[in-house]
Amino acid sequence: MSSAAANVTLRRLHPASLLFHWFALARQLVFPLVLLALQLRRDRTDWVIYALAGVVVLLVIGSIARYLSTRFGLSEDALHYRSGVLSRQSRVIPFGRIQSVNVQQSALQRVLAMGEMRVETATTGSSAEVTLRVLRWRDAQMLREQLVRERRSALASSAPIVAEAVGATARAASAPVEEVEATPSMIASLDVEQLMVAGGTSNNVGVLLALLFSGCERIRSSFFDDLDLANGIVGSVGSVSSAIGGVSALALFLLLLVVPLLVASWLVSVGGSVVRYYGFTLERVGRDLRRRHGLFSRVEASVPVQRAQALRFHQSVLRRPFDLGELHLVSAGASRGGEAAASGGRQVLLPILKRASLAAFVPEVFPAASLERVLTAPMRDGLWRRPRPIAAARIALDSTISWGMVMALVMWWRPEWALRMLWLLPLLWVLAVVRRRARGLLMANGYVVVRAGGVARTTMILPEAKLQLVEVRQGPLQRLFGMASLRLTTAGTGGDADMVDLPLAEARSVQEDLVSRLPNVVRHARAGTAAATRPIVRSLMPESVPHGV
Repeated sequence: MSSAAANVTLRRLHPASLLFHWFALARQLVFPLVLLALQLRRDRTDWVIYALAGVVVLLVIGSIARYLSTRFGLSEDALHYRSGVLSRQSRVIPFGRIQSVNVQQSALQRVLAMGEMRVETATTGSSAEVTLRVLRWRDAQMLREQLVRERRSALASSAPIVAEAVGATARAASAPVEEVEATPSMIASLDVEQLMVAGGTSNNVGVLLALLFSGCERIRSSFFDDLDLANGIVGSVGSVSSAIGGVSALALFLLLLVVPLLVASWLVSVGGSVVRYYGFTLERVGRDLRRRHGLFSRVEASVPVQRAQALRFHQSVLRRPFDLGELHLVSAGASRGGEAAASGGRQVLLPILKRASLAAFVPEVFPAASLERVLTAPMRDGLWRRPRPIAAARIALDSTISWGMVMALVMWWRPEWALRMLWLLPLLWVLAVVRRRARGLLMANGYVVVRAGGVARTTMILPEAKLQLVEVRQGPLQRLFGMASLRLTTAGTGGDADMVDLPLAEARSVQEDLVSRLPNVVRHARAGTAAATRPIVRSLMPESVPHGV
């Protein structure tokens, strides 16, 4: 252990962390413990009570021991964190390796003026490297600001290090950063009306319906074994249909059941968006992007811009007619827990954004980007590389094969349903044409833009200098049609982009083009490290010759 580590002053979390830990345990265990007690209370009342009491005592003792063993502190150049009761762990995170420092509050923590802080590094673990629960909210904010300042100072003093860095993750952790004044400047803010639009145009209807029917099924299977929900609904609809006519019965069914469910799901979606993103602001603090939001649970998250790997702009089915979308940022080493897990490793940068404003917003993340012409160019523009029309047939055949496998299972389970599902076949071919027309790839000014989707659309913006892996792939049907897929991979989870069904020669040409230009981009960005930071290039086809540098 170094002298700096030996002399660091470690301190404990706030004593209220015990209460929050007990509250979390109670939420997780009270329901199963009550069910267990009710199940065994007739024959083994005393044994169950004693066993439950023993479990509670052990949990309380364990939480106290955990609190006493968890400590943290700052030395001159690192954050120190120690925890564990039976299995001890000690982590030392140099300030220059910190990826992001986020603080957040649950509803209960806001009432008690408490909060928690999470520190992430440029790794792809399942959670943050250090999570401090619970601190006073003021202390958590002050500690976050101190860590951000120390990280900025450490990066500013480490300009010419890591000559043998490999990949954007290592480069991001050691990139030179000048000392800049950390004065917050507002980039964007969203009012309640905009948040209502964001919630009202999100696709949460299916989630509510699934929860509703799942809840009904659980109730039926747990308490009402004799209740046949499906046959009951079908029988009721049949009786009403025979009494008032099929068309009238259908209209009544839509009016009494479907419409209320849709309205309820829409209201839940709107309310959830307002509660989650209330008071949303996006600021630039030095070289970091910081967002704040939340009505009951408050979140303050910051991401260093230099570690941004890609931008993803997604337009759902409901948002496309209004030219709206959601913007995500993919950063190197984002942990897969929490919000990142829910979105595939991406973080929401703006929950609602006009497509026409995307080009103006990109320089906030990638200052060197000049993509106004690119992002506003129509797909029919000659700038875009697109699949040939025959690609629609390949997509349709692929969908038809999957549809045929599902049909085989349906015919085995419900043969009478087979004819009713035939109408899906022409729909699949129509969607194949839509998906082919939505795809395009464009390279300009050191950036790669990939568009994909069908009814919903996604635009990925990737700096060429951030690419880690360039692959050309061919599936069986693609080999038959002479096409291939180009996969572009970055160092961030969720930052991959696939351009599917390019002509094989064109896919190889794009691969060679990126290989020839990427070292120049990296060399221009950081002299002397181009050879160490070149991307890996693969061609995953039996008959092709690998292309590499």
